[in-house]
Amino acid sequence: MKKIYYIRTILFLFIIVSPIITMNLKANQVSDIDNRKLTEISEVFSGESITENIENYLKDRIGFRTEMVNLYTKGMNTLFDEMIHPSYQFGKNSYIFPKLKENDLNKKFQEIYSDFIINFQHYCTNRGIKFLYATEPSKTTVYSEFLPDGYNYNTENLDYFLSLLKDKKVNYIYTGDALIEAKSSNQVFDKKYDANHWNETGAIIGISAILDRLNDLDSRVGKLDKDRFEAVEYTNTTLPVSHFDIHEKTMHYNLKKNNSVSINDFRNEIKQSKQFAYYANYENHNNEYAPKILIFAGSYFEGRDKFYTESFSEVIRIHNYHNVIDYDYYINIFNPDIVLFESTEYTHSDYYFPVEKMKNTIYNKEIKNYSDLKEKNFAHIKDDILKKSNSSLTNFSIPIEGKKAYCAYADISNRVLDCRLNEINGKQKVEFSIKTSEIENLNEFNLYLISEDESEITKVPCKLK
Repeated sequence: MKKIYYIRTILFLFIIVSPIITMNLKANQVSDIDNRKLTEISEVFSGESITENIENYLKDRIGFRTEMVNLYTKGMNTLFDEMIHPSYQFGKNSYIFPKLKENDLNKKFQEIYSDFIINFQHYCTNRGIKFLYATEPSKTTVYSEFLPDGYNYNTENLDYFLSLLKDKKVNYIYTGDALIEAKSSNQVFDKKYDANHWNETGAIIGISAILDRLNDLDSRVGKLDKDRFEAVEYTNTTLPVSHFDIHEKTMHYNLKKNNSVSINDFRNEIKQSKQFAYYANYENHNNEYAPKILIFAGSYFEGRDKFYTESFSEVIRIHNYHNVIDYDYYINIFNPDIVLFESTEYTHSDYYFPVEKMKNTIYNKEIKNYSDLKEKNFAHIKDDILKKSNSSLTNFSIPIEGKKAYCAYADISNRVLDCRLNEINGKQKVEFSIKTSEIENLNEFNLYLISEDESEITKVPCKLK
C-alpha cells in the first residue's frame, strides 16, 4: 500500500510541477492558437497592474498550454456543443465568429484616422496620382443575424467613420454594401472556416466592386472577368490558426491563364514594419498599357492577388498596418499611377494604425508651393559625390551643413521625390530611396532644400558614381 501511495504522490506532484518546469521562457514567441505574440517578461513590470501582468504571463507561458486548450475545446464541443476557444465562438445556425467583445464608440480614433486618409488622398492627387480608399466589413457585420443571443452588436464606429469619409470628401468605397446585397444568393463568408475574412466568393464580389470604382478613375483599369476563373470545390478541415476540427466545403477560383510574373527584386530591401512585413509585386506584360497600382492592404487581400493582377500592368502590395504611414517612401520607389489604400472595419484601432504616428508624421507639400521662393545658399553638402548601390534599391542619407532645412526634395531626371529630414545630435540628413535602375545611367541630380521659415530655397547639385 505504501508503494502505491508513493507512486500516486509522485505522479500527482509530477502533474502539478511539469507545466511549471516546461514553461516557455523564450522571447518573441507566437501562439498558433491565438495568432498573437505571447506576453513578454519585459511587459510584466510595465503598465498599471503588475498582478494582472504576472497572471497574463503565466497563462501564456505555462507548459502544455496549447495541448490543454485543444483538449478542453474539443471536449466542450463534443459534450456540450459549445465553443470555448481564445479566438472564436459559436453563433446561431453553426456560424463561427471571432471572439466577441464590447464595441465601444471611439470617435477620436475615427476622426484622426479619417484625417490621415484625406491627407493621404490630397498628397496623391496633388502629384497626379489617382487615389481610392476601400474599407471592408467584418463577418460580424454582414451576418449579424446569426450572432449569439444576448450579444448587443452595433456598428456605431463604422457608421461614424463612413460619415466622416463622406463629409471630408474622401474618394472611398465600402464593400459591405455589395456583400450584404449578394449574401442572399452567395455565401460571402464561410459559415465556419474563417471568422475574420471573406471567402473567395466574397473576395470576388468585394474586389470586383473596387475594380469598378478604379475603372471610373482610370478607364485603363480592367474590370474583374469571372469567366477567366475556374470554380473548384474545396474542403476546409480546421479553423485558421487553430486545431479545431471542422468539415466544410467552400469554393475556390483558379485563374485559367495567369499572365502575371512575380517580382522579388525588393523583397529583402524595402523598409517595412518587422511585425507586418508582407510584400508582393507582379508584372503583367500582356497588359503593359494598363496603369501601375500601389496597394496598401491587410489580410483580406492576402492570397487574393489573382483577382486583380490581370487588371494592371504592375501591382505592388504592401501590408497596410504601420507601413502605410510611410506612403511617401513607397511612392518614391514605385512611382505608381494609382494608389489603393484598404483596411477592414475591425482593424480601425491604434494597434494597427498608430494614432501618434498618424498625427505627427510630417509629409512634404508639393514642390510647386515653393516656386516663388528666393534662391539662397543657406545650406550645402560636404561631399557632393554620392554612390549608387549594387543592389536593387539605393538608399541615400546625405548630411547637410549650414542652416537647418524645413523639408527637402530630390529632382531625379525631372521626377521630384519627397525626402525625409532626419536629425541626430543637431545635424540633419536628407534621406530617400529609389530603384537603382532609375539612376543607373544618371551622373548627377539636384537636391532642393527649403528653409525653416519657408522663405528661401537652396539648390544643391549632387554627382553620382
